[in-house]
Amino acid sequence: MPRFRFALQRVLDLRLREEEARRLALAGVEGQRRMLEDSLRTRQVEISAGRDEWRRQLVGEIDPAALRHHSGASLGLMRKAQRTVLEIAGLEKQLARAKADLVEAARRRRVLEILREQRLLAHRAKEDHKERDQLDEFAQSAARRRAEEDAIAEESAMQSSGSARHGASR
Repeated sequence: MPRFRFALQRVLDLRLREEEARRLALAGVEGQRRMLEDSLRTRQVEISAGRDEWRRQLVGEIDPAALRHHSGASLGLMRKAQRTVLEIAGLEKQLARAKADLVEAARRRRVLEILREQRLLAHRAKEDHKERDQLDEFAQSAARRRAEEDAIAEESAMQSSGSARHGASR
């Protein structure tokens, strides 16, 4: 049986590489988002710690310079946190696009895989049909040979019985 060879295998391989590249791009964007989310959590912890420190300084004697310093630092951290939130929002668009690209690449690959499966099934059916035809031909050939051998054996049996009758009648 000849080996199946998919004519579009190179295209399928290309689609597989394209899908893998899309998967890596998505992973990169997700990694950036995780990094920004970690950064945002860190900023939130810093803001919370600064607020706690500010509250502690409100007890007893109040130092206006220290309060001003903590207030400025807190505002700076809040601005950084807001900037990080905006960056995350921007990445969400990239993430949605990367997911859509991956889905499209997977769909394109799957179309070729389905075509490959269909062609493989057709190849197997064709080969099975050829094999059945050969087996039928062998069976017919063997039947013809047996019929010819039987006919020859019958003819020779008739000739021997005929010569035996001729010998007995003499």
